[in-house]
Amino acid sequence: MNKKILRIASISLFLLFANNTVNAQTQPIEEIGTYITQNMSFLTMTPLQVDQIYQINVQAATAIENLDQKSFAQNSSQKENLESFAKILKERNLALQEILSPAQFQLFQENKIARAATFRTMVMARILDLSNDQLTPVFNINQKVVENVRKDLDAYFSSENNRGKNNTQRKLHKALKKADKAFDQVLSSQQITIYHENADFLRSVLREEYGTKN
Repeated sequence: MNKKILRIASISLFLLFANNTVNAQTQPIEEIGTYITQNMSFLTMTPLQVDQIYQINVQAATAIENLDQKSFAQNSSQKENLESFAKILKERNLALQEILSPAQFQLFQENKIARAATFRTMVMARILDLSNDQLTPVFNINQKVVENVRKDLDAYFSSENNRGKNNTQRKLHKALKKADKAFDQVLSSQQITIYHENADFLRSVLREEYGTKN
């Protein structure tokens, strides 16, 4: 089968499933979808695009929720969880590419800070069961975190050997660990505990989205 046809078919199935599940989602999922879509307003989308992007974001949030429940039930390893989240991330970005114009998608790709902050907020929303009121402060912190460690992230992804990557990864880990303290101001004590239990994973999620090329 032609790869282009296969790609379009897979995206169509992604959107079809999203259309069929939007009305069945809980309010938090819909709120996350709305919030994430609003944070993509810098793409200057048409009303039709906004609706389609919303559906994609709801589907991604749903997939994250389902994965969170599945990984808990199966006691999945952090590596397995990260691989699964990376798959959701890539499927979402591929679906976005089919909806956005080439210029819009290029802008989306170039805005690494917003991308990384957005996806990490989506993941944190499910893991920490964030309230709607917490979404904005958590997103703002995530955005600030990425801004502060951007040089370290760029150095990590530009490293051409394992030694260089290991050195920059240590610096990045230290910088992200320092930035974690900001969440203490907006999370409940229970959420803070859960966050720190999953801190390494959430740092990896941020790094994964920042470095993705598709």
